[in-house]
Amino acid sequence: MVTLRSGSLSLDLAPSIGGAIAGFRHDGVTLMREIPEQALREGLVRQTCCYPLIPYSNRIAHGRFSFEGVEHRLALNFGDHPHSIHGNAWQRPWQVVEADDARCRLALTHRPDGDEAKGWPFAYRAEQLFAMSPDGLVLTLSLENEDHRAMPAGLGLHPFFPKRPGVRLQFAAERVYPNGEDSLPLDGVPVPDDWNYRTMRELGEPRLDNCFAGWNGTARIAYAQENIALRIEADPLFGHLVVYVPAERDFFAVEPVSHMNDAINRPEPSRHGLKVLQSGERLSAQVRFGVEVLS
Repeated sequence: MVTLRSGSLSLDLAPSIGGAIAGFRHDGVTLMREIPEQALREGLVRQTCCYPLIPYSNRIAHGRFSFEGVEHRLALNFGDHPHSIHGNAWQRPWQVVEADDARCRLALTHRPDGDEAKGWPFAYRAEQLFAMSPDGLVLTLSLENEDHRAMPAGLGLHPFFPKRPGVRLQFAAERVYPNGEDSLPLDGVPVPDDWNYRTMRELGEPRLDNCFAGWNGTARIAYAQENIALRIEADPLFGHLVVYVPAERDFFAVEPVSHMNDAINRPEPSRHGLKVLQSGERLSAQVRFGVEVLS
């Protein structure tokens, strides 16, 4: 575990567990969900506070895609889920490159040798740079293509937040992709009232697990009982936002991502946010978590 501190904020990192965040607090108040000790002992990354989505976000249908005339098949890496999900960086140990009291850089080098090709068939290097200040956390994600071929690429972040009584959420997006029965997105539609958080409102139980497009890059979460708010600001690369609010669970997720779910299998993937990195090219963008004490 690596712990960073600045002012009243502390951040725990678990590099060996998918490069995940294992705690984010302000004066003892948890800003991301609590992690059971057993989950840390057993390395259960899906129960952590936040993990990176590299080299793609969310689902790739049935783990299959075609790129530049070559068919690829990925491992189905999410329990009994029928699709590949969230890339492979969250399932690999990361290395600490540098660290001090308020800053830490983690790195992951992926080589598609043997079974590793089932995680992702292209070689890459990824980094996460965590920089703390008294006002919040800046997280810089980067992905470099180290393969001899071009590769499709995306970035994302999967933070979880506690679903406390009275928690409020605000974000604005142009449209949303409803999921079909196969958990894959249908065509985009205007955001329905039940899923419209353009004005700050109580989170409720909207049963959301959908990707929003045309996101303006900001979101705000307010905990009135704790007198604290968290403002999420993301670089323009993150033009999509996945919001996951499972019913009757004690957490929810607000995920800045670069592309829609299963973008790689859509006509004109770049129109849906997916990038193509040539050999040696690098993709980098920031997500900022600003912490505000409410009066």
